[in-house]
Amino acid sequence: MRLLIVDDEYYAVEGVLEGVNWEVLSFDEVLSAYSYAQAVEILEKTEVDILLCDIEMPDESGLDLVEWVNSHSPDTECIILSCHDEFDFARQAVELKCLSYVLKPVRYDKLTSILGNAITEVQKNKHQSVMENYGQIYLDQLAKKNNKDYIDVAQTIADYIDTNLDSDLSVRELATRVYVSPDHLTRTFKKKFGKTVTDYILDKRMTLAGELLKREDLTVTMVSDSVGFGNYSFFTEQFKKVYGMTPREYQKRVRKHG
Repeated sequence: MRLLIVDDEYYAVEGVLEGVNWEVLSFDEVLSAYSYAQAVEILEKTEVDILLCDIEMPDESGLDLVEWVNSHSPDTECIILSCHDEFDFARQAVELKCLSYVLKPVRYDKLTSILGNAITEVQKNKHQSVMENYGQIYLDQLAKKNNKDYIDVAQTIADYIDTNLDSDLSVRELATRVYVSPDHLTRTFKKKFGKTVTDYILDKRMTLAGELLKREDLTVTMVSDSVGFGNYSFFTEQFKKVYGMTPREYQKRVRKHG
């Protein structure tokens, strides 16, 4: 079991290292990083089970790091540490599937308990992955039975995504549909399509959103719901990254030029 602590403040990391009761936790290794770039470098080279990350960093935020982790290391459980109790930060953490959103300062006995709960979650997911690997054996047997070389897991999931863009499409939940681990799905999907599952979903949702916004009978909120964004502000944020304008601005422009 491996933990990565990320905080741009050296003494904050040292405080966690000294304050947490490591004797009651089953970590084999505890790593530390002091920036987004340093954390990504570690995550690219090392399998990390739990990420404990500060939300504020000078280059990219902790939420940006969690978003990267979701795309590139979906088996990693994420815990956010933050000095901010603003709803918007907590909302983004929930949407990014963070296991916990913890306000600073946090008592080290409480943080020890939170890390213990994270370990339990990781162990549960690893057990699930073992069962999914048995599922892969089942898929191989099914392919042979149907005189196929193999079941194309990536294409199967891509087809499902294309017809269910309004649904919750987390990598972990998609992986269970084809009886493989999230990590296996991530690798095979990127090999076939040249992008992560998360990026594929976003591309498809944004393309569909652009088409739906041309319709006179749909509001921006209705379009947001139709492409799987329950939160209007998060949809606007993602849409602007792709189209360079808000959905409402885009809607006015395309309808004007009809």
